[in-house]
Amino acid sequence: MLMTDRLSIACISPLNPLRSGISDYTELLLPFLSEFFDLTLYSDCGVPANPLIAERFPVYPVLDLYKYHSLHDLRLYQIGNSPHHRNAFTVLRTLPGVVVLHEPFLHHGFYYSSPLYYRRELFYELGTPDWARLRDMEQALVNDDRQALMDVPLIGRIVDSSLGILVHSQTARRIVEVCRAQSAFCRPDLPKIMVVSQPMPVLDSGEMPEHRARLGLPQDALIFGMAGFIHPVKEPYLALQAFARLQSDFPQALFLFVGEVLQETGDLLVFARELGLADKVIILGRVEPLERLHQAMSACDVVLNLRRTTIGETSAIALRAMALGKPIIVRNIGWFSELPDEACVKIGPEDGVEELAAVMRALASSPDMRFRLGQEARRYIERECDPYRVARQYAGFLWDVYLSIAQSRV
Repeated sequence: MLMTDRLSIACISPLNPLRSGISDYTELLLPFLSEFFDLTLYSDCGVPANPLIAERFPVYPVLDLYKYHSLHDLRLYQIGNSPHHRNAFTVLRTLPGVVVLHEPFLHHGFYYSSPLYYRRELFYELGTPDWARLRDMEQALVNDDRQALMDVPLIGRIVDSSLGILVHSQTARRIVEVCRAQSAFCRPDLPKIMVVSQPMPVLDSGEMPEHRARLGLPQDALIFGMAGFIHPVKEPYLALQAFARLQSDFPQALFLFVGEVLQETGDLLVFARELGLADKVIILGRVEPLERLHQAMSACDVVLNLRRTTIGETSAIALRAMALGKPIIVRNIGWFSELPDEACVKIGPEDGVEELAAVMRALASSPDMRFRLGQEARRYIERECDPYRVARQYAGFLWDVYLSIAQSRV
């Protein structure tokens, strides 16, 4: 087969209306990827909510891949730490392919698919039926103690079942390479591993006054924001404590939560009242569709995207903020440490309230600093995350994997 021929690719991924960042990711990438390959989608979404996807691509349930796998040259799995991937986990065991591993840490995905499935994967990774350690790890999972689980990322079977693995950071690549080196099924050339940028177009931020008017926000406010699912790991309480330090100097400042506050996060408004911020904190809840999310984020002057611990993930919300030209504050850990220093503000892995308040104060005091960071952020997105560029990276890797398999069968 010539390189000019088009491969038939089975794409296995969540799609909207399944609520997942990977659904949005896949729907963004598919039109660009279709310039290189003939794509058939396998998803447990039912009818795709995006009419452009439903009209353009054939879509089947994931388990139908058992019937139709011989029609495709290669399988492409989008895998993340979510039970949305339950059937993909199962199919991958017998129908290997290229895996895009969005997080090299799958404890939640396996456990909330099935506790029995989770224990099976733990035994596979640990190599021995250590019941005491299994109980400890299950308790750590229930307590969301990610740090206690990081030495067993639960990607062993994924690595062993894959022909190739795409990840979105050097941090994730190192985790996968360690797992591959420890595998009992050591293959010198498989799975191939490559880092590819996460796709994100430069976004039109529109006019801030218009977005603020639509949300009923004061035009003269200095607005700090946090977006996406508001989970304890994103440190919303630390952010509010730091924000409280700014009130005497910046009484016009507001803090805006743009996203669903998860149950395990607790009541942020109660905490805000305890800090004397009752009229300074606004929670919008989940904002849909993506265009409205972008409008709400565009109403912010600064976006915080913190992580006390990271599981090797990238943050689509951080990239969206950068694509909108917003300055972001992150911790200098994991993938976030790989972002250019000129395109974001980083606090240290162990920094607390005072250190965060200091960088928030610096940004609040300097419109020029905010503008410069926002411009550099947009340049980074344009340079590294252009969806067509990412699709070309995908295409080169998929062809490399396909030709390696074809040559091995000669």
